[in-house]
Amino acid sequence: MRIFLVFGFWGMLCLGSSYAQSFDYESDTLSLDEVQVQSTRTGGSLLRQAAALSIIRKADLEPDAGIAITSALNRLPGVYMQSGALNTNRITIRGIGSRSLFGTNKVRAYLDDIPLTGGDGETTIEDLDLSLLGKVEVLRGPASSIFGAGLGGAINLYSDHPGVDPLALSCQLQTGSYGLRRQVYRLSHSQKGSAWFVNFNDTHSDGYRDNNSYDRTSATILGRLYQEKSKTSVFASWISLKAFIPSSLDSATFAENPQAAAFSWGQLQGFEDYDKALLGISHGQQIADHISLKASVFGSFRAAYELRPFNILTENNQSLGFRTYLHFEEKSWDLKLGGEYFWENYAWQTFVQQNGQIADLLSNQQEIRRYANLFAQSDIQLATRFQLTAGLNLNQTHYDLQDRFFADSLDQSGQYRFQAQLSPRLALLYSLSPTQSCYAQLSHGFSPPSVEESLRPDGAVNSDIQPESGWNMEIGARGFLKEKFSYDVTLFHMEIRNLLVARRTDFDQFVGVNAGASTHSGLEAAFSYQFLEKKVKTQLSIFANAHLGRYRFADFVDDGEDYSGNQLTGVPAASLHAGIDFHSAPGFYARLNGQYVSAMPMRDDNSIFSEAFELLNAKAGWRKKLGKRWEMELFGGINNLLDSQYASMILPNASAFGGNAPRYYYPGLPRNYYGGMKLNLTIS
Repeated sequence: MRIFLVFGFWGMLCLGSSYAQSFDYESDTLSLDEVQVQSTRTGGSLLRQAAALSIIRKADLEPDAGIAITSALNRLPGVYMQSGALNTNRITIRGIGSRSLFGTNKVRAYLDDIPLTGGDGETTIEDLDLSLLGKVEVLRGPASSIFGAGLGGAINLYSDHPGVDPLALSCQLQTGSYGLRRQVYRLSHSQKGSAWFVNFNDTHSDGYRDNNSYDRTSATILGRLYQEKSKTSVFASWISLKAFIPSSLDSATFAENPQAAAFSWGQLQGFEDYDKALLGISHGQQIADHISLKASVFGSFRAAYELRPFNILTENNQSLGFRTYLHFEEKSWDLKLGGEYFWENYAWQTFVQQNGQIADLLSNQQEIRRYANLFAQSDIQLATRFQLTAGLNLNQTHYDLQDRFFADSLDQSGQYRFQAQLSPRLALLYSLSPTQSCYAQLSHGFSPPSVEESLRPDGAVNSDIQPESGWNMEIGARGFLKEKFSYDVTLFHMEIRNLLVARRTDFDQFVGVNAGASTHSGLEAAFSYQFLEKKVKTQLSIFANAHLGRYRFADFVDDGEDYSGNQLTGVPAASLHAGIDFHSAPGFYARLNGQYVSAMPMRDDNSIFSEAFELLNAKAGWRKKLGKRWEMELFGGINNLLDSQYASMILPNASAFGGNAPRYYYPGLPRNYYGGMKLNLTIS
């Protein structure tokens, strides 16, 4: 905990929140009543939300180097994003999804109503450049009937607004340690009735480790058309990525030579390479004075090639879907009724790799994944101070697997339709005053197994496997005092049943089983205090957020071993994030923030724990308008100021093969530096 001595231990006195962190440098005060929320569809302020909801505004999306969303999400209480590399991440919320192996599961994500969660429940948001985003809302726990009732919660990303200038051009250039180079260019146009922008960005890093080079390029078009009673939005993005894979390390190599790649991956120079496209069109229409309709259609495409020591994997995904809902709104109540349908075609093949080249075919399969959500949610003003929220989500998930590999006698073809999942939600909010509120909530969530988890070792479809499901109970309070001090505190308890376990059967083979139950209880706390000097427009804010969790296997027997009562694998029991923000009238700003993450078990038997770690980051800059047309910003920073050695991601229950030690650790970056500039030009 040494970094918090740097802060004079003040961080323990104020456990700040996401909205407190989202410090608006252009306003003199912070009012939670003015922070508008979209995720719950109530259209109200944060103070009117009966849910554990965190908001990251644009000013806080790039708190450090701005290359990935990792640091912004890790500032939220109860949210933990592990990052083994820029292309290898895992997001957990309240311990949900901690045992996923190489990605994010059990947490749903959307970008402007476009699902970023595939038909198998896997979520990828790390390949979206932060320059595209204007706001992020994170629902902790299954608190959204509208967005799929995900067991861990939902991450809703909203694209940046094109702006109000008739014609503007901006660019950002950035460089840093380990060959970091980033460039972002944007052309935007706005006129009466329409606004749009074209965004191009390119990011390169040589990487800290061997075989760790990363290249990502994307181009995005966003347009919005406005009429008196309607709004139409179009979003289209193309992403091209190639990232070499250093993989995880054993404990000895992690301690002595963390820059190394895993031997087999480094020797082969393994990598993943893919192109990806996202497209969405939405239309909102005011049908009558109290009735509105919103409808969205979306699609995606992905073609991938991955060179691995044990084989070569090729993938092709295409998805289509739509979302629509009707909103009925009266003075004392409103009602949302809608549905979502998602269809995905996933075809994949594996090949023998010989000296890095494709050889004989090993497998050839096609998966059709589809799900349908029907949802309803109503908010009723019971009295002046009471608001009741009731919601319901009905999900049906279906997999169709076609085995196209005929060289062996194993036929994995089959269909499986999971039992329909009905997820209710009930919440009651009480307004203590115009600036303070409290709530209580009971909600249900679920997470379906992937196609691979639905198969038996012999390749047959396992009709006995069921989705994970659970109930979430929580109470919370939030508010602000004298427009300076803000707080957000939540107590929660979740009980998960049909716990899905990925049991490893071979070097690259896993089988899913329902192995028991787990409990997730904890405290999420957030406070901030802002010092405002209106005469000189100098602003100083201190913030921190923290979580304490008790995550346990309640009833867990796997492969004959009883782990009941053990701590849940891959999730810290405690974390603390604190910082200071400063902004002055001449345009100078600075930020100092620290993060503490407690040790976490790396095996289900709790025989091995990771080391707790602390990080300290600093950033400073200067922004200024130069005449009527130009605006400039210069910035620079240092991450991991104290040069801590830590694991930025762990691989739970890593297995040992060929007499080698298990590889649990992805090393985090040592002390590293970055700097850059932004230029904005208003052309007309």
